[in-house]
Amino acid sequence: MIDSFFVRSCNRRPRGLSIPIFAVSLFLAAIFIASCGDEGDIAEDTTGTTDILQPTTTPPATQTPVPEVVEDPVVVEELGVSFKDDIQPILAERCSIPGCHAAPGAKGLDLTQYDTFKKGGNGGPTFIAGNGKGSLVVERIDGGGMPPIPPPLNAEQVQLFIDWIDAGAENN
Repeated sequence: MIDSFFVRSCNRRPRGLSIPIFAVSLFLAAIFIASCGDEGDIAEDTTGTTDILQPTTTPPATQTPVPEVVEDPVVVEELGVSFKDDIQPILAERCSIPGCHAAPGAKGLDLTQYDTFKKGGNGGPTFIAGNGKGSLVVERIDGGGMPPIPPPLNAEQVQLFIDWIDAGAENN
């Protein structure tokens, strides 16, 4: 008899009450879930106490500034006056020619090589490094009658000798 009562009661559906109760409970469950929200996580700090962390918010997207590419300025290094490139060509063209200062003993001064040019001749050292305007070679080529064959050296050429000697008169 219990079995038949159980079967009858299970097969029977109350008609007017079950759907509204289900709908109300579903509504209340949704409100409950929505009201809970995210309260943050519990974390333990270094002092051993627990704090409730605030809800994390995503900071507004900011553009990371792109570092400006700054190129190093091109520095043109002045090479200065070179014996090989500036002084020796003038000497070869205008001074160390046959009959002037082309060979040892010729007029007491050989201008074909750096060492003999530096050594000087009968008049003493041709130049003293660091003293361009006071050097014998500059005195002779700047209005002193050298080279004897016209035209005289121009102002730029004379200045090359002065600058080279002032810079140390190296064999470069």
